[in-house]
Amino acid sequence: MTHTRSSIPASDIREEALRTEFAMLVTFHAKPEYREVLEKLLREDVVQARKEEGNLSMHLYRARENPDTYFLFERWKHQEALDAHFEKPYTKAVLELGEKALTVPMDILFLNDLAPISPVHYRRAPRDSQEATDLFVIFDVKEGEQERFIRQFGYSAQNSRPEPGCVAFHIHAVKDAPKTFVLYERWESRTDLDIHFEQPYTTELFALFEEILEKPVEESLNFVTLVV
Repeated sequence: MTHTRSSIPASDIREEALRTEFAMLVTFHAKPEYREVLEKLLREDVVQARKEEGNLSMHLYRARENPDTYFLFERWKHQEALDAHFEKPYTKAVLELGEKALTVPMDILFLNDLAPISPVHYRRAPRDSQEATDLFVIFDVKEGEQERFIRQFGYSAQNSRPEPGCVAFHIHAVKDAPKTFVLYERWESRTDLDIHFEQPYTTELFALFEEILEKPVEESLNFVTLVV
């Protein structure tokens, strides 16, 4: 997902500088016996959060290979909106259950877009939600290689987003973790993702991964199913 700063239009740079909005990726590893009740509370949290004035989007995903793992992917207008959200009873219910229902404490990553687009176009719906393919990738980049990673992902984002099968393609830096980056992708189908993998800008990206990532990218892929 991204590019060099010089490749970003000046208007986009100005818009990025004025933004206070941010994203979050929250990971929950549930104990099997608490999975159903946790999912129920997370569903309610998402449904109610979407009604909050400061929420831009919020979605719940379940890991395909581990049904006990959930991800909340959220966008907020500003920090004050998130602070207000944490005071809601449905959010407190999730936090309280988490004290006993999780194998490890929930992991919260605060994210900033590296290739921002208008919030209106941030996440469109696929033609068929049953066929859509979603994934998160959490990258750990070697020290000193961050700029190469960002430049190449900028180029990749510019070319990936116009692909006919691309629904969403967003790369983020992680606050207070300068070597960590988070990618979210949504494709109309697995076939469209496979076509994407064959594009020259994607093969260039994967070649770079072999040089600059702390571990093979395959170990960082999280294919997920949208719950709500």
